[in-house]
Amino acid sequence: MSLARRFALARERARSRAHRITVRRHHVPWPGLSPLRLVHLTDLHIGRATPDAVLQTALAQTSLLRPDLVVLTGDYLNHSLKHIGELERFLRALPRPCVASLGNHDHYSGVEVITGTIERHGIPVLRNNSQRVSLADGRVLEVVGVDDAFTGRHDVERAFDGVEDAASALVLSHSPAAADEIAARGGRLILSGHTHAGQLNTPRIERAVKRLTRQRYIAGWYDLAHGARLYVNAGLGASAISLRLGAAATPEVALLELV
Repeated sequence: MSLARRFALARERARSRAHRITVRRHHVPWPGLSPLRLVHLTDLHIGRATPDAVLQTALAQTSLLRPDLVVLTGDYLNHSLKHIGELERFLRALPRPCVASLGNHDHYSGVEVITGTIERHGIPVLRNNSQRVSLADGRVLEVVGVDDAFTGRHDVERAFDGVEDAASALVLSHSPAAADEIAARGGRLILSGHTHAGQLNTPRIERAVKRLTRQRYIAGWYDLAHGARLYVNAGLGASAISLRLGAAATPEVALLELV
């Protein structure tokens, strides 16, 4: 088989993977509010590189999972506000309650417009602050949102200001680069995205990504200092090309069952 043919087949497999969704289920020991079903979505990157079918499938899967809470960790649009209407349609279809944080592409695309759009749909956007979120059964969960560390907007100390029990709070941080600082501040369960699990994820590429970006946390679970745990979601969209390579990089809906 020629090199060109091999490349074409690999590209087709990567494009096909970008159109499929994996629902990853996790049982997470949690000393606070349990049992709790939490769906984590991130990195929509609504625009040309993210197939609408992926977003619609993610919405359908999220509804089927019957979550107690949906959390979003940023990068709603790709590079501009041109697709803001598609974001609004996505937000309208999400189960409630829902809470959000911001990513680097939100700051690139028009952060105030994106924040306002999300909040008009009744979804609080946490930008270095916290909020007590009421669940349907009357329970209340403290959620901390750390703004994007990739663009230097994060302020972990400010985000935890007023949080009485940091260890029982759920922490949203688009970039996992802030995770160690969050753990040192007392956060124990941290949800992130940003990496797309490398997007083109093979062992060789993952090693290169870690070396070039100095990013230690690429995909899945990590045990941090102070007893903290970090989950890095592969996300739904693509930031440049509609390709994903490697099982870890398949678009993801994460269900975390806190027990």
